[in-house]
Amino acid sequence: MKIVAICGSFREESNTNKLVKKVAESSGCEYELVYLGTLDIKPCTGCGSCMMLTDGQCVIKDDMQGMYEKIMSTDALILGSPTYFLDVSGGVKSFIDRTMAICYRGIGPAFHPDMPWLGNRPLAGKPAVAVVTVAGGGHERAIETLKLSLDFCHHMNLVAQLAEVVGMNDVKDMPEVMKRSEEAGRKLGAALKG
Repeated sequence: MKIVAICGSFREESNTNKLVKKVAESSGCEYELVYLGTLDIKPCTGCGSCMMLTDGQCVIKDDMQGMYEKIMSTDALILGSPTYFLDVSGGVKSFIDRTMAICYRGIGPAFHPDMPWLGNRPLAGKPAVAVVTVAGGGHERAIETLKLSLDFCHHMNLVAQLAEVVGMNDVKDMPEVMKRSEEAGRKLGAALKG
């Protein structure tokens, strides 16, 4: 079983990325860490080509093309974001928006049988974990954004969510936060092996 773990902070050693890595490690499964900060992922333009013209192929040629295959073939997903201006970071939002293309490849159950224009859900039922960190506040909205993407939009099985207020501390010095991350990882591993 393989997990794709999306480290959504553009700072490699950020608290968000440390928690995403801890969740992945604690799953007991094979995983791949993907650092969004090292990729060139442009924002969705809302052109609708993936929906109406190209059978789920995004017309924007950048590093998201490689990400489509990773997320389509994964058995589980971890998605982490820092909280910037009371929501997920711009990089994570661009990634989320661009995942829409996979919904128009004709794979997986329909989003809704009476609304075919909403496409299919190839990630439906796969387990996922959402991870958010913040120095001060706004994490409630950020975790809601990740939940909407994973659970509502992609119909994934959200087995755990972490919305951690860490201040200016290093999460490695916060044993209770690290413990919750380990527990989330174990839940993810159990969901994959179960």
